[in-house]
Amino acid sequence: MIEAEKRARDLSRMEHEIAVAREIQAGFLPRELPQTPGYSIAARFQPAREVAGDFYDAFPMSNGRRLGLVIADVCDKGVGAALFMALCRSLLRAFAQQHHAMGWMDRLGSGEGRRGSLPSAGSTALSGAIESTNRYMAENHGLSGMFASVFFGVLDPSTGVLQYINAGHNPPLILGGGTVRERLGRTGPVVGIFAEAKYGVGSVRLDPGDLLYLYTDGVTEAKDADGEFFGDARLAEALGEAMACASDALDMVEARLGRFVGEAAAHDDVTMLALQRAPSS
Repeated sequence: MIEAEKRARDLSRMEHEIAVAREIQAGFLPRELPQTPGYSIAARFQPAREVAGDFYDAFPMSNGRRLGLVIADVCDKGVGAALFMALCRSLLRAFAQQHHAMGWMDRLGSGEGRRGSLPSAGSTALSGAIESTNRYMAENHGLSGMFASVFFGVLDPSTGVLQYINAGHNPPLILGGGTVRERLGRTGPVVGIFAEAKYGVGSVRLDPGDLLYLYTDGVTEAKDADGEFFGDARLAEALGEAMACASDALDMVEARLGRFVGEAAAHDDVTMLALQRAPSS
């Protein structure tokens, strides 16, 4: 009887601690997505367990002249992955703001503070944020064997130019006219393993009407009752439907995914972030 009561108390305490962990983790996700004139933005986050290893973020940079977009997936599941996720997210945002400010001030100091130099500052912020985060994680937590795939983009809303680093993540899609126009492939390794890793910076332009879709592998690797994957083709088909805004695109994928999976148990977190540039008037 005493042992049964002890097990019940332990279980209750564990459930309480997990509930607190989930609440804390939710605080690391943006409560509201930044609204940028001429663009719509939306996100979806569905953990497979009480806490997740996925995260997304969107935040203004350079006094609102730039928009940072992040999506990431930690290699493991459960509380350990959630802790790794929280640290990775905090470091990325802090280093991004720090390096962007330093890059901007450096350009001003050299007399190159005109509009044409801003993309270089964005590139500096990107590589600095990813490389600093990677170095810290590898040097201080490398023995854990954990790592994260990360996509980090910095958008110039006035031009539609997106500079990005893809650190071992699923390639985000750019759709135009209902078809996949471009896949933003990897520019470097995952974060948290090789302390001295270097990352290339890619660049692409979102034209009016284009949709940028970021996701974790919980989308394409979702399985139905027969063990079949949702896959890239079904995802592209869902995104190819006519849509008025970013939220519509995610609603469409979510609905298709739900019908495909049916009653099958979720085995991975599902996280999506979409940004759509308004069509020309």
